[in-house]
Amino acid sequence: MKIWALLLGIVAIVGVAVASAAVLTRESELPVGTIDPVVAQPALCEATNDGPSPLLVPACGAWIGSSDRRTDELDASVQETLLGRQLDMVRLYIVGPDADVFTPVHRQLADEGRTLVYSWKVSTDNSAGPAWRRVADGEFDDQLVRIAEQIVDSGHTVLFSLHHEPEDDATTLNGNFGSDADYANMMRHAHEVMEPIGGDQMIWFVNYMGHSFGDFKQVEAMYPGDDVIDWVSWNPYNWFGCHGNAPWKGFREQAKPFYDWAQQRHPDKPLMIGETATNEDPDDPLRKANWIADMGTALQNDFPQVRAVLWFHQSTDSGFCERRWDSSDISVESFSELANSAYFNPAGYLVGDEGSS
Repeated sequence: MKIWALLLGIVAIVGVAVASAAVLTRESELPVGTIDPVVAQPALCEATNDGPSPLLVPACGAWIGSSDRRTDELDASVQETLLGRQLDMVRLYIVGPDADVFTPVHRQLADEGRTLVYSWKVSTDNSAGPAWRRVADGEFDDQLVRIAEQIVDSGHTVLFSLHHEPEDDATTLNGNFGSDADYANMMRHAHEVMEPIGGDQMIWFVNYMGHSFGDFKQVEAMYPGDDVIDWVSWNPYNWFGCHGNAPWKGFREQAKPFYDWAQQRHPDKPLMIGETATNEDPDDPLRKANWIADMGTALQNDFPQVRAVLWFHQSTDSGFCERRWDSSDISVESFSELANSAYFNPAGYLVGDEGSS
Protein backbone atom coordinates (compact mmCIF):
# COMPACT_ATOMS: atom_id res chain seq x y z
CA MET A 1 0.00 0.00 0.00
CA LYS A 2 2.83 2.38 0.81
CA ILE A 3 4.38 1.78 -2.65
CA TRP A 4 1.03 2.46 -4.37
CA ALA A 5 0.56 5.58 -2.33
CA LEU A 6 4.03 6.74 -3.30
CA LEU A 7 3.34 6.07 -6.99
CA LEU A 8 0.02 7.91 -6.86
CA GLY A 9 1.73 10.84 -5.22
CA ILE A 10 4.36 10.96 -7.97
CA VAL A 11 1.64 10.84 -10.66
CA ALA A 12 -0.23 13.69 -8.99
CA ILE A 13 2.90 15.84 -8.79
CA VAL A 14 3.74 15.19 -12.45
CA GLY A 15 0.14 16.03 -13.41
CA VAL A 16 0.25 19.37 -11.59
CA ALA A 17 3.59 20.18 -13.19
CA VAL A 18 2.28 19.42 -16.68
CA ALA A 19 -0.89 21.48 -16.11
CA SER A 20 1.16 24.38 -14.76
CA ALA A 21 3.46 24.22 -17.77
CA ALA A 22 0.45 24.27 -20.10
CA VAL A 23 -0.97 27.36 -18.39
CA LEU A 24 2.43 29.06 -18.57
CA THR A 25 2.69 28.31 -22.26
CA ARG A 26 -0.82 29.63 -23.00
CA GLU A 27 -0.53 32.79 -20.92
CA SER A 28 3.05 34.02 -20.78
CA GLU A 29 4.89 32.06 -23.48
CA LEU A 30 2.26 31.97 -26.21
CA PRO A 31 4.10 31.51 -29.51
CA VAL A 32 4.31 34.81 -31.33
CA GLY A 33 1.65 35.26 -33.98
CA THR A 34 -0.23 32.12 -32.94
CA ILE A 35 -3.88 31.86 -31.91
CA ASP A 36 -4.58 29.06 -29.45
CA PRO A 37 -5.32 26.02 -31.69
CA VAL A 38 -7.82 24.71 -29.16
CA VAL A 39 -10.20 27.61 -29.80
CA ALA A 40 -9.30 28.81 -33.30
CA GLN A 41 -11.75 26.43 -34.97
CA PRO A 42 -13.50 27.16 -38.29
CA ALA A 43 -16.34 29.61 -37.75
CA LEU A 44 -19.71 27.86 -37.52
CA CYS A 45 -21.29 30.11 -40.13
CA GLU A 46 -18.77 29.07 -42.78
CA ALA A 47 -20.77 25.86 -43.20
CA THR A 48 -24.23 27.43 -42.92
CA ASN A 49 -23.37 30.62 -44.84
CA ASP A 50 -25.40 32.63 -42.35
CA GLY A 51 -25.16 36.40 -42.76
CA PRO A 52 -25.14 39.06 -40.05
CA SER A 53 -28.28 40.06 -38.19
CA PRO A 54 -30.13 43.31 -38.99
CA LEU A 55 -28.04 44.91 -36.20
CA LEU A 56 -24.87 43.78 -38.02
CA VAL A 57 -24.09 41.12 -35.41
CA PRO A 58 -22.12 38.33 -37.10
CA ALA A 59 -23.68 34.87 -37.05
CA CYS A 60 -20.50 33.61 -35.40
CA GLY A 61 -17.15 34.91 -34.24
CA ALA A 62 -16.29 38.61 -34.29
CA TRP A 63 -15.66 41.30 -36.88
CA ILE A 64 -12.16 42.75 -37.04
CA GLY A 65 -11.54 46.41 -37.78
CA SER A 66 -9.25 49.36 -37.31
CA SER A 67 -9.22 53.13 -37.38
CA ASP A 68 -8.49 54.97 -40.60
CA ARG A 69 -6.44 58.16 -40.45
CA ARG A 70 -5.10 59.18 -43.83
CA THR A 71 -1.76 60.51 -42.65
CA ASP A 72 1.61 58.83 -42.26
CA GLU A 73 0.48 55.69 -44.09
CA LEU A 74 -2.06 54.83 -41.41
CA ASP A 75 -5.03 54.48 -43.76
CA ALA A 76 -7.04 51.30 -44.15
CA SER A 77 -5.68 50.32 -47.56
CA VAL A 78 -2.10 50.22 -46.25
CA GLN A 79 -3.19 48.10 -43.30
CA GLU A 80 -5.09 45.71 -45.57
CA THR A 81 -2.07 45.22 -47.80
CA LEU A 82 -0.10 44.07 -44.77
CA LEU A 83 -2.94 41.86 -43.54
CA GLY A 84 -3.70 40.27 -46.89
CA ARG A 85 -7.42 40.76 -46.32
CA GLN A 86 -10.09 43.42 -46.14
CA LEU A 87 -11.08 44.89 -42.79
CA ASP A 88 -14.68 44.21 -41.78
CA MET A 89 -15.07 47.57 -40.05
CA VAL A 90 -13.37 50.98 -40.17
CA ARG A 91 -13.58 53.37 -37.22
CA LEU A 92 -14.05 57.03 -38.21
CA TYR A 93 -14.16 60.15 -36.03
CA ILE A 94 -15.85 63.41 -37.03
CA VAL A 95 -15.91 66.61 -35.00
CA GLY A 96 -18.04 69.75 -35.00
CA PRO A 97 -21.47 70.83 -36.24
CA ASP A 98 -20.22 71.28 -39.82
CA ALA A 99 -18.77 67.77 -40.11
CA ASP A 100 -19.97 65.39 -42.80
CA VAL A 101 -20.29 61.63 -43.10
CA PHE A 102 -19.75 59.75 -46.35
CA THR A 103 -17.11 61.99 -47.73
CA PRO A 104 -15.64 60.59 -50.97
CA VAL A 105 -13.04 58.65 -48.95
CA HIS A 106 -15.68 57.28 -46.57
CA ARG A 107 -17.99 56.34 -49.42
CA GLN A 108 -15.23 54.38 -51.14
CA LEU A 109 -14.52 52.45 -47.92
CA ALA A 110 -18.19 51.53 -47.62
CA ASP A 111 -18.77 50.84 -51.32
CA GLU A 112 -15.92 48.30 -51.21
CA GLY A 113 -17.70 46.36 -48.48
CA ARG A 114 -16.48 47.70 -45.14
CA THR A 115 -18.90 48.72 -42.38
CA LEU A 116 -18.25 52.28 -41.18
CA VAL A 117 -18.26 52.92 -37.43
CA TYR A 118 -18.87 56.63 -36.84
CA SER A 119 -18.24 58.61 -33.68
CA TRP A 120 -19.37 62.25 -33.81
CA LYS A 121 -18.58 65.02 -31.35
CA VAL A 122 -21.35 67.40 -32.37
CA SER A 123 -19.71 70.35 -30.63
CA THR A 124 -16.54 70.83 -28.62
CA ASP A 125 -17.41 74.45 -27.79
CA ASN A 126 -18.70 74.79 -24.25
CA SER A 127 -18.45 78.57 -24.08
CA ALA A 128 -22.21 79.00 -24.50
CA GLY A 129 -22.98 76.22 -22.04
CA PRO A 130 -22.24 72.49 -21.78
CA ALA A 131 -22.33 71.06 -25.30
CA TRP A 132 -24.16 67.85 -24.36
CA ARG A 133 -26.97 69.82 -22.73
CA ARG A 134 -27.28 72.09 -25.75
CA VAL A 135 -27.55 69.11 -28.10
CA ALA A 136 -30.18 67.57 -25.82
CA ASP A 137 -32.10 70.87 -25.78
CA GLY A 138 -32.36 70.91 -29.59
CA GLU A 139 -29.80 73.57 -30.53
CA PHE A 140 -28.17 71.30 -33.12
CA ASP A 141 -31.25 69.56 -34.51
CA ASP A 142 -30.63 70.82 -38.04
CA GLN A 143 -27.17 69.24 -37.95
CA LEU A 144 -28.55 65.96 -36.62
CA VAL A 145 -31.08 65.85 -39.44
CA ARG A 146 -28.40 66.62 -42.04
CA ILE A 147 -26.15 63.76 -40.88
CA ALA A 148 -29.07 61.31 -40.81
CA GLU A 149 -29.99 62.31 -44.35
CA GLN A 150 -26.41 61.82 -45.53
CA ILE A 151 -26.45 58.30 -44.11
CA VAL A 152 -29.74 57.51 -45.86
CA ASP A 153 -28.48 58.94 -49.15
CA SER A 154 -25.38 56.71 -48.96
CA GLY A 155 -27.47 53.55 -49.11
CA HIS A 156 -25.25 51.96 -46.44
CA THR A 157 -25.87 50.85 -42.87
CA VAL A 158 -23.49 52.27 -40.26
CA LEU A 159 -22.75 51.94 -36.58
CA PHE A 160 -23.25 55.37 -35.07
CA SER A 161 -22.55 57.11 -31.77
CA LEU A 162 -22.04 60.54 -30.26
CA HIS A 163 -18.96 61.59 -28.29
CA HIS A 164 -16.90 58.47 -27.63
CA GLU A 165 -15.21 58.02 -24.24
CA PRO A 166 -17.47 60.51 -22.46
CA GLU A 167 -16.55 59.69 -18.85
CA ASP A 168 -13.69 62.12 -18.28
CA ASP A 169 -15.42 64.89 -20.29
CA ALA A 170 -18.31 64.90 -17.80
CA THR A 171 -18.49 67.30 -14.87
CA THR A 172 -18.39 64.21 -12.65
CA LEU A 173 -14.68 63.97 -13.46
CA ASN A 174 -13.99 67.71 -13.83
CA GLY A 175 -14.90 67.85 -17.52
CA ASN A 176 -17.05 70.64 -18.94
CA PHE A 177 -19.32 69.01 -21.55
CA GLY A 178 -22.13 68.36 -19.09
CA SER A 179 -23.30 65.95 -16.43
CA ASP A 180 -23.70 62.21 -16.74
CA ALA A 181 -27.42 62.78 -17.22
CA ASP A 182 -26.72 65.38 -19.92
CA TYR A 183 -24.82 62.77 -21.91
CA ALA A 184 -27.64 60.22 -21.66
CA ASN A 185 -30.19 62.90 -22.58
CA MET A 186 -28.09 63.99 -25.58
CA MET A 187 -27.99 60.45 -26.94
CA ARG A 188 -31.71 59.95 -26.38
CA HIS A 189 -32.56 63.23 -28.07
CA ALA A 190 -30.29 62.53 -31.05
CA HIS A 191 -31.91 59.12 -31.45
CA GLU A 192 -35.37 60.70 -31.26
CA VAL A 193 -34.47 63.17 -34.04
CA MET A 194 -32.38 60.91 -36.28
CA GLU A 195 -33.97 57.47 -35.99
CA PRO A 196 -37.18 58.38 -37.91
CA ILE A 197 -34.92 59.46 -40.79
CA GLY A 198 -32.10 56.92 -40.62
CA GLY A 199 -34.18 53.96 -39.53
CA ASP A 200 -32.49 50.59 -40.00
CA GLN A 201 -29.47 52.25 -41.62
CA MET A 202 -28.34 53.58 -38.24
CA ILE A 203 -27.20 51.04 -35.65
CA TRP A 204 -26.64 52.89 -32.36
CA PHE A 205 -23.78 52.16 -29.99
CA VAL A 206 -22.33 53.75 -26.89
CA ASN A 207 -18.56 53.82 -26.47
CA TYR A 208 -17.13 54.13 -22.97
CA MET A 209 -13.55 54.38 -21.82
CA GLY A 210 -14.48 51.42 -19.65
CA HIS A 211 -12.14 52.20 -16.79
CA SER A 212 -13.41 50.74 -13.54
CA PHE A 213 -14.43 53.89 -11.69
CA GLY A 214 -15.49 52.11 -8.54
CA ASP A 215 -18.73 50.26 -9.12
CA PHE A 216 -19.55 51.66 -12.59
CA LYS A 217 -22.13 54.09 -11.23
CA GLN A 218 -21.00 56.76 -13.69
CA VAL A 219 -21.25 54.41 -16.67
CA GLU A 220 -24.74 53.41 -15.61
CA ALA A 221 -25.76 57.05 -15.16
CA MET A 222 -24.59 57.84 -18.69
CA TYR A 223 -26.33 54.89 -20.33
CA PRO A 224 -29.04 56.18 -22.73
CA GLY A 225 -31.27 53.12 -22.39
CA ASP A 226 -31.80 49.76 -24.06
CA ASP A 227 -34.44 51.30 -26.32
CA VAL A 228 -31.74 53.55 -27.84
CA ILE A 229 -28.59 51.44 -27.78
CA ASP A 230 -28.00 48.41 -30.02
CA TRP A 231 -24.33 47.71 -29.16
CA VAL A 232 -22.31 48.48 -26.01
CA SER A 233 -18.60 49.15 -26.45
CA TRP A 234 -15.53 50.10 -24.45
CA ASN A 235 -11.83 50.77 -25.01
CA PRO A 236 -9.41 48.57 -23.01
CA TYR A 237 -5.79 49.69 -23.51
CA ASN A 238 -2.42 48.66 -22.19
CA TRP A 239 -1.14 52.07 -21.08
CA PHE A 240 2.48 50.97 -20.70
CA GLY A 241 4.82 53.49 -22.32
CA CYS A 242 2.01 55.97 -22.86
CA HIS A 243 0.96 57.41 -19.50
CA GLY A 244 4.03 58.02 -17.39
CA ASN A 245 5.11 54.90 -15.55
CA ALA A 246 1.99 52.84 -16.24
CA PRO A 247 2.70 49.13 -15.71
CA TRP A 248 2.32 46.58 -18.47
CA LYS A 249 -1.14 44.98 -18.41
CA GLY A 250 -2.57 42.27 -20.61
CA PHE A 251 -5.72 42.61 -22.69
CA ARG A 252 -7.61 40.10 -20.57
CA GLU A 253 -6.89 42.04 -17.37
CA GLN A 254 -7.91 45.36 -18.90
CA ALA A 255 -11.07 44.12 -20.60
CA LYS A 256 -12.58 41.91 -17.92
CA PRO A 257 -14.05 44.43 -15.39
CA PHE A 258 -16.21 46.20 -17.96
CA TYR A 259 -17.09 42.96 -19.74
CA ASP A 260 -18.38 41.47 -16.49
CA TRP A 261 -20.48 44.59 -15.82
CA ALA A 262 -21.89 44.69 -19.37
CA GLN A 263 -22.64 40.98 -19.41
CA GLN A 264 -24.55 41.28 -16.16
CA ARG A 265 -26.42 44.51 -16.92
CA HIS A 266 -26.94 44.06 -20.68
CA PRO A 267 -26.81 40.32 -21.39
CA ASP A 268 -28.77 40.64 -24.64
CA LYS A 269 -26.61 43.36 -26.19
CA PRO A 270 -23.71 42.57 -28.49
CA LEU A 271 -20.46 44.03 -27.18
CA MET A 272 -17.72 45.72 -29.15
CA ILE A 273 -14.13 46.63 -28.40
CA GLY A 274 -14.39 50.15 -29.79
CA GLU A 275 -10.65 50.80 -29.47
CA THR A 276 -7.72 48.81 -28.18
CA ALA A 277 -3.95 48.89 -28.55
CA THR A 278 -0.61 48.52 -26.85
CA ASN A 279 2.84 50.02 -27.24
CA GLU A 280 5.96 47.97 -27.88
CA ASP A 281 8.22 47.18 -24.92
CA PRO A 282 11.76 48.30 -25.85
CA ASP A 283 13.19 45.75 -23.43
CA ASP A 284 11.19 42.84 -24.84
CA PRO A 285 10.69 42.84 -28.63
CA LEU A 286 8.23 39.92 -28.41
CA ARG A 287 5.99 41.41 -25.76
CA LYS A 288 3.57 43.32 -28.02
CA ALA A 289 3.22 40.38 -30.41
CA ASN A 290 2.34 38.10 -27.50
CA TRP A 291 -0.13 40.71 -26.17
CA ILE A 292 -1.93 40.65 -29.53
CA ALA A 293 -1.97 36.84 -29.65
CA ASP A 294 -3.31 36.69 -26.09
CA MET A 295 -6.04 39.18 -27.06
CA GLY A 296 -7.22 36.81 -29.79
CA THR A 297 -7.29 33.88 -27.39
CA ALA A 298 -9.05 35.89 -24.67
CA LEU A 299 -11.77 37.14 -27.02
CA GLN A 300 -12.56 33.58 -28.07
CA ASN A 301 -12.23 31.90 -24.67
CA ASP A 302 -13.34 34.51 -22.17
CA PHE A 303 -15.37 37.19 -23.95
CA PRO A 304 -17.81 35.48 -26.35
CA GLN A 305 -20.30 38.35 -26.11
CA VAL A 306 -17.77 40.59 -27.90
CA ARG A 307 -18.77 40.45 -31.57
CA ALA A 308 -16.43 43.12 -32.98
CA VAL A 309 -12.97 44.40 -32.13
CA LEU A 310 -11.35 47.52 -33.56
CA TRP A 311 -7.67 48.40 -33.20
CA PHE A 312 -6.73 52.07 -32.61
CA HIS A 313 -4.10 52.30 -35.33
CA GLN A 314 -2.42 55.59 -34.51
CA SER A 315 1.12 56.85 -33.99
CA THR A 316 3.10 59.68 -32.47
CA ASP A 317 3.12 61.29 -35.92
CA SER A 318 -0.68 61.54 -35.82
CA GLY A 319 -0.72 62.98 -32.29
CA PHE A 320 -1.09 59.83 -30.20
CA CYS A 321 1.03 57.24 -28.48
CA GLU A 322 2.68 54.72 -30.80
CA ARG A 323 -0.38 52.47 -31.08
CA ARG A 324 -0.11 51.13 -34.63
CA TRP A 325 -0.20 47.35 -34.83
CA ASP A 326 2.49 47.28 -37.53
CA SER A 327 5.19 48.78 -35.29
CA SER A 328 7.46 45.75 -35.77
CA ASP A 329 7.68 42.79 -38.11
CA ILE A 330 6.83 40.33 -35.34
CA SER A 331 3.78 42.40 -34.31
CA VAL A 332 2.61 42.41 -37.93
CA GLU A 333 2.94 38.64 -37.98
CA SER A 334 0.92 38.30 -34.78
CA PHE A 335 -1.90 40.67 -35.80
CA SER A 336 -2.09 39.12 -39.27
CA GLU A 337 -2.36 35.65 -37.74
CA LEU A 338 -5.25 36.85 -35.59
CA ALA A 339 -7.02 38.72 -38.39
CA ASN A 340 -6.82 35.74 -40.75
CA SER A 341 -8.01 33.14 -38.25
CA ALA A 342 -11.49 31.67 -38.73
CA TYR A 343 -12.99 33.24 -35.60
CA PHE A 344 -12.27 36.76 -36.85
CA ASN A 345 -13.54 36.00 -40.35
CA PRO A 346 -17.31 35.68 -39.93
CA ALA A 347 -17.75 36.95 -43.49
CA GLY A 348 -15.25 34.40 -44.81
CA TYR A 349 -12.62 36.91 -45.94
CA LEU A 350 -9.71 34.52 -45.50
CA VAL A 351 -6.43 35.10 -47.31
CA GLY A 352 -6.70 33.75 -50.83
CA ASP A 353 -10.51 33.76 -50.94
CA GLU A 354 -12.28 35.56 -53.78
CA GLY A 355 -13.93 37.82 -51.17
CA SER A 356 -10.58 39.19 -50.08
CA SER A 357 -9.49 42.52 -51.46
